[in-house]
Amino acid sequence: MPNRKKKTTIQLGKQPPQYRFFLNPYQDMRWTKCPQCDSKMHQRKLPLVIHVDPMNLFSLNKTCRYCPHCDLLIAHQDDVEHFLASFFTEQKPEVVGNDYLVLGTLERPAWKRGTQQPMSLQEMLEALHDFKEVVTFKLTGGWVRDETKVSAKKGRRTV
Repeated sequence: MPNRKKKTTIQLGKQPPQYRFFLNPYQDMRWTKCPQCDSKMHQRKLPLVIHVDPMNLFSLNKTCRYCPHCDLLIAHQDDVEHFLASFFTEQKPEVVGNDYLVLGTLERPAWKRGTQQPMSLQEMLEALHDFKEVVTFKLTGGWVRDETKVSAKKGRRTV
């Protein structure tokens, strides 16, 4: 039997992990059907916890696509980046364009408290649900030009 190493992941949040997560980079794909099981996607509004370099942590109450069968949560990258750019342009312009990472979701009562008064890093980590898994999907297929027919047409001469 081969010797396999276990994947070790560090859990930041103190709450149990929830959801498999996909940050959708495709602006033209809005995923009305699940990319895994082809079931109809639902919508779920959740407070996403986002870390922006250097050391900026905040929550964004965002409507995401959700497949209950696969426990898959999809957020659209262009929507998240648009919000980050507009928020940090006003608050901290030097941070605009920095790398960011969606860490997980926040418990709703903690998020509501955070809208009234700023939360400390420790309080946010206490209410954070990390993602079970971060997944990626690649688009394949579509209409592809048949190069054999194109090359055959190029080889023919008409008089």
